[in-house]
Amino acid sequence: MKKVFSVFLLINILFAVVMNVQSYWHQPVSPVMNPEKIILLSASVDCMVWGDFTEEYLPRVEAVLDQMGLPRSYRQVPSEMITRYWVHTEPFRNRQAAEREINKLRNLGIISHRVSEEGAWLNAISLGEFENRISAQKLLEQLKAKSETNAMILERKIERKKYLIFETEPQEIAELKRLAGQFADSSLELSTCERL
Repeated sequence: MKKVFSVFLLINILFAVVMNVQSYWHQPVSPVMNPEKIILLSASVDCMVWGDFTEEYLPRVEAVLDQMGLPRSYRQVPSEMITRYWVHTEPFRNRQAAEREINKLRNLGIISHRVSEEGAWLNAISLGEFENRISAQKLLEQLKAKSETNAMILERKIERKKYLIFETEPQEIAELKRLAGQFADSSLELSTCERL
């Protein structure tokens, strides 16, 4: 008899739990109390667009924006991919070998150069970077006509970035315009951006 009672008690407890869970899942959703107070925000807002910057300028731009004390209401986004043509030599064994080659180039009248100081191109002599292949090819031909320098053209893809700056006050816009003048070839304009 005790066993039968225990089984019925267990069945009743399980039944109560199942009914309680089922009623929880099927509770009606309460309607909004004041639907007239709901404000829908537009998907886009006015913003300032400042760009286009290559990787080397980004830390400086970030420092300027931080110095302005903006409430971090800006973000960095990709802008465009550009192609540049780099005329350079093979990397030399050491800096002294690169300097000897530079002296040879100077004697030939080629004075525009820079020695790479890091990465895979350590001690390579950079002779110029151009927007189009024709200009790079012209320099390469001049080099080969004057010297036996082992120069070549490397095509490089460079991603440029821009900043979307939200919630700007008129005095902040004036300050941004002043600062944008310090960055050659950068543009600052009012636009419409997707909300943060």
